[in-house]
Parts: sequence; C-alpha cells; structure tokens
Amino acid sequence: MKLPVMSVRGVSKEFGPGVRVLDHVDFEVVKGETLVLIGESGSGKTTLLRMFNGLTHPSSGDVRIHDKPVRIQDPINLRRRVGYVQQDAGLLPHWTVEENVGLVPLLLGWESEQRTSRVHALLNLVHLDPQQFRARYPIELSGGQRQRVAFARALAADPGIVLLDEPFGALDAITRHELQRQFLSLKQRLNKTMVMVTHDVDEALQLGDRIAVLKEGRLLQIGTPVDLLNAPVHDYVVQLLRHRSHGVFS
Repeated sequence: MKLPVMSVRGVSKEFGPGVRVLDHVDFEVVKGETLVLIGESGSGKTTLLRMFNGLTHPSSGDVRIHDKPVRIQDPINLRRRVGYVQQDAGLLPHWTVEENVGLVPLLLGWESEQRTSRVHALLNLVHLDPQQFRARYPIELSGGQRQRVAFARALAADPGIVLLDEPFGALDAITRHELQRQFLSLKQRLNKTMVMVTHDVDEALQLGDRIAVLKEGRLLQIGTPVDLLNAPVHDYVVQLLRHRSHGVFS
C-alpha cells in the first residue's frame, strides 16, 4: 500500500468575515499519482493548490507533505523542493530560457557545468532543442513553448512533487491537446506526485489518476475517472460531467 506524500486534514480557509473559500476539506495524495482538482471559478481549487507550497495557509486544519505540516517548514526550502507550473508560465522576461530553467539549481548552489547539463537534458525532455532555444528570451517563444520551459523549470531540481495551476488553460486547442499528450508521456516516465488544477473536464478525465470535485469550497467527490463517470455521488458531479462535450466547465 502506498503511503501518502501529501495530505489535507479538515482544511478551511476564510478571507475575511463570512468569506469562506474552503470548508473542511480532507484528502490524501499518494506517491506517483496525479490528482486533478476541478470545479467552477471560486470553488477553492487554486487556493488549495497553493497551500502545498506555503503560498497560502489554512485558517484551520492541517496541510502536510511527507507527514510534516507545511506551516512549520521553511518556505524557501519548501518551494525549492516542490515544482510549480503557473498558467501564464511565470518566466522571468529578461532571463534566457537556459537561465529560467536553471534558476532553482542556481539557488541551490549547483556548479555551472552541472546546471548546464541539467538544463539541456530537460529541454530535450520537453521537446525543445537546447541549441535552438537555450539563448532565447520568453518573448521570443510561443505560448506552448513557454509552458514547456515552465514545466522544465519545475523539474530542474528533480522534485518529488509538482503543482500545476491550469498549465494548459491559456493555450489554443491544438497546442493544448499536444501538450496534454506530451504530459501523459512525461507522467509515465517521471513518476512524480502531482496535483493539477483545471477547468477542463476532458483534461481532468484524461490526465488524472484521481479527480477531486470542488464546489463553493467543499469537496463533493474524489475518485478515479471511472468512479466519477460510473458512480457520481452528487447532482453537481453529474452536471459537471455533462459538460464533457463542451470541454470547459466554468
């Protein structure tokens, strides 16, 4: 039986009086699985995701990584050990691709030769030729290329955990489908523990080992894609799955 890498226990979050964005959420994420958080805007998905790297803290309850509360971990060290991919890539605009991907290894004190070797290996992994792309700046890349660089950067220090906040949401349909296909291939090869936020129902069903459905801060159901498709336990889950043909649930 796999032990949980991450856990959420009785987590609630309030932003001021009467503004509760998470309401007593509980779940675990086991080693090597991809858990997808899905729900409409304002359901608490991104707030929950950001708790795993200490960018947001619960008002009550406990978030743990390797059974150690996030709130007592050094936030800088934590964020260097947890890969994070944002929707807009979040690349430093005045740094080259090579500098962006090598940021965390640089902060960790890796030697220059080791950083270069790692960056080139990761660019090859995400199908970007290092000789062609390493000296480019983010403005010289397409949206899909920027997201590939962001994913390479998240993997640079070989973290066991990767968080993805709608990583394909801002891309056109063709690019999104191609990156989803590549993500599945990388997922099988890398065996990382990942939590992903998405609005796209089909994306959740395709990429997630399990899916957590959130509405107004409450966790309505968590299970495999087959569980949700064959045994939805809430009318909202049924409604969400009806949007499969439209792709995005908002």
